[in-house]
Amino acid sequence: MRKKLMSIMTIIFIISLLLTACAAPTTAPEEPAPAATEAPAEPEEPAAPTEEPAQPEEPAAEPVKLSLYSLAWIKDNQDMTVELISQFNEEHKGKIEIEYIQGDWGEVENYITSGVAGGGGIADIIEGDTGMGLGWYEQGFLTDLTPYITDEIRATMPEEYWASRTAGDGKIFLSGTVTGSEIIVFYNPKVLEKAGIEPSSPDNLWSWEQLVENAKLLTLDANGKHLGEEGFDAANVVQWGFVPRLDNEKIWEEGGIFVMQSTGKPMIRKGDDGVWDIFFDDAAIPVLESYLNIVNVGITPEKAIGLTGDSQNELFAQGQAAMILRGYFNISVLKGLYPDFDFAVMPIPMSSENKEYYVDNWGQGFGIPVTSEHPAEAAEFIFWIQQAVQNAKYASSISMAPVNPDALQDPVLLNDPNWDTMRFYRSIEKLVVAEYNTNTSEFVTSVYAPTMMAVVSGEKTLQQAIEEIKALSKDILNQ
Repeated sequence: MRKKLMSIMTIIFIISLLLTACAAPTTAPEEPAPAATEAPAEPEEPAAPTEEPAQPEEPAAEPVKLSLYSLAWIKDNQDMTVELISQFNEEHKGKIEIEYIQGDWGEVENYITSGVAGGGGIADIIEGDTGMGLGWYEQGFLTDLTPYITDEIRATMPEEYWASRTAGDGKIFLSGTVTGSEIIVFYNPKVLEKAGIEPSSPDNLWSWEQLVENAKLLTLDANGKHLGEEGFDAANVVQWGFVPRLDNEKIWEEGGIFVMQSTGKPMIRKGDDGVWDIFFDDAAIPVLESYLNIVNVGITPEKAIGLTGDSQNELFAQGQAAMILRGYFNISVLKGLYPDFDFAVMPIPMSSENKEYYVDNWGQGFGIPVTSEHPAEAAEFIFWIQQAVQNAKYASSISMAPVNPDALQDPVLLNDPNWDTMRFYRSIEKLVVAEYNTNTSEFVTSVYAPTMMAVVSGEKTLQQAIEEIKALSKDILNQ
């Protein structure tokens, strides 16, 4: 019994040993603790706080890309438009980017018409004048700019200029860059000084009669005799006193400006009955006679009839013309063509007693075609260029009056003596709100210009021309 009990106990002991062995850990035993004679281990640096994992960067948004169809035809104006676009792109980097497209005044009508009809593929911004802009808007080609005009933007132009950019439905279709009704007399200072003639100035304005008399003194033959002097050889003139450009375009544009100085009204306007017509007010007749008869007077050569602008400038720069009549923009043209030629400018003939310079509210600017996918961004540019600093640069490059009155006080224009006459004009300026008749171009081209050119060439009297023009004016202007 005792042996049996011992056997059982032995079996239990063996099983116990086996179970203990099975429960032992499988990992390596820990290193023994260092002996007491070893230096204690350096304490570990506390772990740096865990940084947030870097978030993946979102790709930068692409700027809105636009294009501008420019009608700049003077190199300085082309270069300045490109410069202003670059400045705008830098100021709006990452947001808006504009590309320059060189356009043409003779092609812009087809460009926008075919482009809109074709559903796009044209510039987001197109340059034009107020007459063009109104026609484009009425045909459904231009976007209404009214939603983009803030009070601050509104303050950059006189209300009369906004009026010329407002359609019959009250919507604004064009921004503003420059006005376009200022003409001046360019003269050669050395030639006038030699003849003892004091140029016209704000304190000593010339009348039409004075202009003609001074031009006679400046009209010289090969022997140095002037017009009206005994022995003067009219067939051998080497210096003409006054050379305007007498063609279909200029006798309307410049002649109309002279008429407005005497009447304070545009020639084409609505009568009291609301019907469109051309008006030859009594005060306008003497001015028209003086302007249209200068070839017959002898101070202007016959070749002034149909003269191009380049030929006119060449006569002036080569000393064959003492004075010429041009738009203000010709300052930039002359500087570009003849950088070494010394010239100056003075006001056109006007009354010394009643110092007022009448100018209509016509002008240039930018429109946004309805095909543009980003009209808000396009509007940001066209109204940015209306700000005084940018407007002064643009106006200086094209030598045309800025729409923003504050631009004339910018150093770019303030320090240029060629702008003194413009500042004088502005100081006595009377803005005439002229409603635009979309049939004007057809009327001028087909009736007014060819009829008045017959007066210039001596084929008709002014009275005959007026009667012929009036016989057709209402039918065409009111069609």
